[in-house]
Amino acid sequence: MLSAVLFVSLVGQVGFNLIDPLEITETKPVHFGDILNQANASCRMTVNSRTGDACIQSPSALGMFRINSGGSADVQIRVYSVDSQDIDFTPLLENETSEQNYQLTKDEFEFNVGGELMIKRAMEKGQHQITYTVEVNYF
Repeated sequence: MLSAVLFVSLVGQVGFNLIDPLEITETKPVHFGDILNQANASCRMTVNSRTGDACIQSPSALGMFRINSGGSADVQIRVYSVDSQDIDFTPLLENETSEQNYQLTKDEFEFNVGGELMIKRAMEKGQHQITYTVEVNYF
């Protein structure tokens, strides 16, 4: 008996579009202004308001970030909370959550960050700073 083996092959193709990585810059830090130095007091600052039992009438400012991209793109922005034994900080985007999707239509885009600051216990008076993480990804 005679057997025959038939072998067939095909070459496939792969397509892709290279894009520039996103760049993000903090152009203005979040500043809550004067905060009451008292345990279990909080101050919440959003695009529309600044409220809470720790907020004292004083100048304050939302943070601002700038994204540079290669043009139109869909991005997801996330901000991450910071907890310590003295202070908790929950950053908030414009939709008052920690995550928001944006459709970029140009190379440069700016967005604001506010948040909620919880003073867990009275501390030394004066200036204090907290660092937090902002993450921007294509989706």
